[in-house]
Amino acid sequence: MPKYTKEFKIKLVLEYLSGESGGIKSIAKIYSIPKSTLELWINQYKSKGFDNLSKKLKNNNYTSEFKLSVIQYRQINNTSLRETAEHFNLVNGSMVYRWEKAYQERGLSGLEDNRGRHKKDMTNVNKESKNNTPINENEREELIRLREENRLLNI
Repeated sequence: MPKYTKEFKIKLVLEYLSGESGGIKSIAKIYSIPKSTLELWINQYKSKGFDNLSKKLKNNNYTSEFKLSVIQYRQINNTSLRETAEHFNLVNGSMVYRWEKAYQERGLSGLEDNRGRHKKDMTNVNKESKNNTPINENEREELIRLREENRLLNI
């Protein structure tokens, strides 16, 4: 269960917006919460409304292609970690930072999710085609970059 309910967050944001209780500092002091927490709720409300105030409890597994597109979006648009996370509806900006750091250190392989137990390939192993040669790291990065360009052009 979250520490603060969505209703409580909405109440405080509305109180701030009305301007009757003073500023962020005074409201935070009245309700004994950190000023930075209230600022976060206000920014979340301003970016996407009251629906953005509820906790994002999903434990998503993101593909390496998606992670690369997030990193490229941030670089192209020169946005902050928080703004990038909000644009892609991610939990927080630290996730974007971790992806960027992994990409800088290990390249595209750093973006792959290696958690959990690996699934066995249940396809017919005996039927290997001659054209099924693995692609190298440079080809994979180029393929992902081209897919991202195509996706951006279709938007």
